[in-house]
Amino acid sequence: MRLLVVAVVLAVSAQAAEADPDRVLRGVVVNEATNVAIEGALVIGQYDTVTTDQDGGFAIVVSADERHLIVSAPGYAMRSVTVESAYRVELVVSHEVIEVEGTAPRGRRPPPPPPPPLPPRPAAQSYELSAADLRMLPGTANDALRAAQVLPGVARLPYSFGGIVMRGSSPRDNVVYLDGIEVPLAFHFGGISSFYPSSMLEGIEVSNGGIDPAYGRAQGGMVTMTSREPRGGHWRTGGSVGLLDTAVVAEGPYRGGAVLMGVRRSYLDVVMAPFVDEDIPLPSYLDAQVKMSFGKPSLTGRVTPMLFLAFDHLQATTPKEDREDESTVTAFFMRFAMPYERRWGRLGLKLTPWIGTNQLHFTSRVNNVIERFKRPMYPGGARLDMQRDYDWGDVRWGIDLQGGRLTHFQAGLGHKGDILEQLNGDTTIDWIDGAMYGATRFQLGRLDLAPGLRLEHYGLSNESVIDPRLSLSLPLASWLTLKESVGRYHQPPTPGDVDPNGGNRNLKSSYYDSASLGAEFSDGVLSGSVTGFYSQGFDQGVRTIETFDFSNLGSLGPTFAQLLEKQLGLTFYRENIGRARNYGIELLLKRYTKHWFGLVSYTLSRAQRVDDPKLGRGWRPFDLDQRHNLNIAGSMVVGKWRLGGRIQYGTGAPYSPFLGRTDDEVFVDPYAGRLPDFFQLDVRFDRIWQRCWGTIDLYFDIQNVTNRRNVEGRDLDDFDVETDVPGLPILPFIGVEFIPR
Repeated sequence: MRLLVVAVVLAVSAQAAEADPDRVLRGVVVNEATNVAIEGALVIGQYDTVTTDQDGGFAIVVSADERHLIVSAPGYAMRSVTVESAYRVELVVSHEVIEVEGTAPRGRRPPPPPPPPLPPRPAAQSYELSAADLRMLPGTANDALRAAQVLPGVARLPYSFGGIVMRGSSPRDNVVYLDGIEVPLAFHFGGISSFYPSSMLEGIEVSNGGIDPAYGRAQGGMVTMTSREPRGGHWRTGGSVGLLDTAVVAEGPYRGGAVLMGVRRSYLDVVMAPFVDEDIPLPSYLDAQVKMSFGKPSLTGRVTPMLFLAFDHLQATTPKEDREDESTVTAFFMRFAMPYERRWGRLGLKLTPWIGTNQLHFTSRVNNVIERFKRPMYPGGARLDMQRDYDWGDVRWGIDLQGGRLTHFQAGLGHKGDILEQLNGDTTIDWIDGAMYGATRFQLGRLDLAPGLRLEHYGLSNESVIDPRLSLSLPLASWLTLKESVGRYHQPPTPGDVDPNGGNRNLKSSYYDSASLGAEFSDGVLSGSVTGFYSQGFDQGVRTIETFDFSNLGSLGPTFAQLLEKQLGLTFYRENIGRARNYGIELLLKRYTKHWFGLVSYTLSRAQRVDDPKLGRGWRPFDLDQRHNLNIAGSMVVGKWRLGGRIQYGTGAPYSPFLGRTDDEVFVDPYAGRLPDFFQLDVRFDRIWQRCWGTIDLYFDIQNVTNRRNVEGRDLDDFDVETDVPGLPILPFIGVEFIPR
């Protein structure tokens, strides 16, 4: 179901209306789910008909006795709106024409509804989140990427350090795109918030498998974020003020186009410091965004320059009797892009060139011994996507270029045998990856097929690969659709992996062969899906027995390694000898009514690895394997409030229990133990006020309301005793959000 909001503001006073039998009504048509203006909507009165401009605005002449308007837009059903509805009327769009009080406009027949759009491209399993879903999900703090963790197949990282685990794959195997631009970190440190404010997003799509041929270089899953278009017409200012961060958003006309700007700053480290132990790391972050829009795709084309950046700081201090141990991690990334979109009838083109930088600074002082790491990366790329629509489907093709420079690094991190040992070096690495893809979609009776092929050349490993992919969907009934996907997904080595100073310059790409089969169902109120998946990974790059050490695998070291080795240039010697397999079942149930909604998401899965076949150990659990992952969420309207809660449960991650040590070696039992299960209860209360200028949302989003001390890792103290590393305590996201119309 799609929602449409029509806001009508009277432009003349009642006295003027009495003096003139005709009056002018000015208003705006927007999508209620995203608050984005709808261009080209048709507004029909008794004697006048107008269309909305690019800002969704309209001005229509109505007679003194006129009481209703008809509003229609492509992809939306028509609705009848009463003039007396003042400044804001919320309309629910269905597939039927809805009349108010049995009346219809006189002297005019409403135009026929637009033809239905083509069905979406079939995929193995793709979940979309709208702004309406986001606001009804407790425990998300109005953040779209945090809401994505509620979905099936998406597991959690300790502290949600900045990556996403999808169907048992490592964060390094998954990619996050914003408007076709790859970003290195999905979340700010601590998982408190994603790098891009949800109020500036149009939507988010999570693909656990069956990635479209237009995208590659990832053997796991993909998250696609789409930013919304800036609105012109007049300037609007909104934002939020909360207990943990503050954000400001402004948008309006600029030199014939429009601009959207935002900035957000957290102070979690200051607010929570008095309530937690000194050794618990507290993150702080800053992000900023600018997006402009000039022109129209159907005329001369639309150019949308955009700049976004994110800065994170994480510090942990452990007091000792005569000293303090301290660790500091600072991460920064920035992207600048100049997307261009052009449309000629059924032929469309989109060009997205971009550049950026990723930087990590790490400093650790333990027993007065200081370790440091610093290595900047400067990536860039360009995408060219073409699509030709036909009555029977579409044909798509394009070019995807990406490369960059990993500069020489300054390091003094770790000691021989440590998980994160980095040697000092002066290597600079340049690379370019190039890809071409082609895909089509057509129907054979009721069967919808989408075959595709992606050809890639990886500059770092100097190899060419071919990835065939196929997705299909088959409606079995009006309420039931079968979906299936198979494909191969290659992933190149990272620049740090092939660094001759500590890496393996002969390392090649790895790949997954993946398949899934599922069914989606919906009766208009209850909807959901059941999906089974299986993937086999080959030529996985793993550290060999000469350089790998199983010690300390119960702490957060492996999590940092899984997350940061790809994005921030860490170097390890690897060989293409590893194997992987992930399999399981995903279940999703959602039920919506006028006054309440409920969601159940469950994943049963296994993620296993073989590090070195020569060891003869066979399959072992993956570091981030979580057998069970359950989310139960719901909310209901009580008077003028919406009340909700969320339960999150997950199996604890594997770790290697400590057995003993000698002067030269630490002995552990590899992956023989598991951390305690994770449990968290979140609650949310919302109070919304509608105003002529927009919406005020007072929210109380209390995460981990029971203050449960979940175990996020396990480490050894100075006496070789295993100690638990506690998770974040209760987090009260309390604030007021101002959403301009």
